[in-house]
Amino acid sequence: MRFPNTLFARTSLTITGALALFMLFTGFVILNYILLPVGKQSAEDLAALMVLSAKTWAELPVEARSDFQKELRSNHDLILDPSPPEGELEPLSLHSPYMLFLEEALSNRTGQPLHVHRAENTPDWYWTILPAADQELFVGVHHDHIGAEPPRAAIIILLGASLFILLTTLLVVRRITHPLEALSRGVMRLGSSGQHHPLPETGPEELASLARKFNQLSREIEQLLENRTILLGGISHDLRTPLARLGIAIELLQDKEDPVLLRDIRRDLEEMDGLIARTLELARLMKGDKTPAEKIDLGELLERLVSARSNDNLETRLPAQENCWATISPVILQRILNNLVDNAILHGGTGTIVVRLECNRHRARICVVDQGPGIPEDQLDKVYQPFHRLEPSRNLNTGGSGLGLTIVQQLAELQGWQIRLENRSSGGLRACLTIPLNDAADAS
Repeated sequence: MRFPNTLFARTSLTITGALALFMLFTGFVILNYILLPVGKQSAEDLAALMVLSAKTWAELPVEARSDFQKELRSNHDLILDPSPPEGELEPLSLHSPYMLFLEEALSNRTGQPLHVHRAENTPDWYWTILPAADQELFVGVHHDHIGAEPPRAAIIILLGASLFILLTTLLVVRRITHPLEALSRGVMRLGSSGQHHPLPETGPEELASLARKFNQLSREIEQLLENRTILLGGISHDLRTPLARLGIAIELLQDKEDPVLLRDIRRDLEEMDGLIARTLELARLMKGDKTPAEKIDLGELLERLVSARSNDNLETRLPAQENCWATISPVILQRILNNLVDNAILHGGTGTIVVRLECNRHRARICVVDQGPGIPEDQLDKVYQPFHRLEPSRNLNTGGSGLGLTIVQQLAELQGWQIRLENRSSGGLRACLTIPLNDAADAS
């Protein structure tokens, strides 16, 4: 029969086996260095008492022997009699260590081999035939005189300890492996269905932390699968309109060459190219591609950004303090800011767009503020989803591709930054990017 190859079975077997070996070793040491020497010394003392009693009885006057026998019976549980007990005496068929020690001690003290016997009519007594002067005496020792039985006690202790160890091991191992089994089942369910089934975040701190990490991971995987579905659906939907227009234009071009149609075809191709480029960029972000970091002045980077987009009615407001340094990826920061500015231009109306920088030793905060209608409060969290648009017509000229803020959020999360959108009380939207700084290292 093959032993189950499970964590519970293997761990239980290992711990139980190790503790059982330890108990056997402990029992061996106790038996050889405590119980057997104590038992041997006790047998020596009893043998000395029996031999001394036999010699004393032989030397006493005949009239005093009866009283001596009564004294031995009442105080020492010894029977001393020149007559054999009732029933036939038979040598012990199975000797305990104590009886072996007793026979050895008696033989050493009398100088002749002696044995311990039992009689059918006195099952609780052990009998020995001792020589006394010119006769033999039958000396009986009651079982209660021997009292403790060290070997039997050792066996009982070992068996009880082994049972206790086994039950304790099974209980402890079960408490350890049960959360791991639940985690294994959760992984199997996640792999087969792709749906998130949260595990209970209970038990010891290490296992509870593991369950929390698994729940977080499974939620992220579920979100990733949902984003993939939305991504594919958005691409198919957004490509369908320009492809339809291209089909109509090609049919019309079969009869004549129309510059307007050719311009529309180029525009549709540019729209599809831009959509595909943004989709591929989002796919790279989901994959987690990294870009190198370098130490830059955030204020100088914002000035360059505004100068490069001088036709977009941008204005920068920088702190009056010293330069704000940060060790980050300038490529990623520029990509985020360009997306935020594009979003502000698309939805922020005709007013001036302000790019503001706030900086201290712990963080830098860059905000892009427009004067548009803002975003409904119930949509502030949804605008990060791929292809989510506030303008339902899905016209790229009025609603955008629906990927700009998604890319911003993905980039910010990969860098450990935080993006936050909030409506201004005076009108417009404020989009703020918070970048943690390494105190003096980035501020110097």
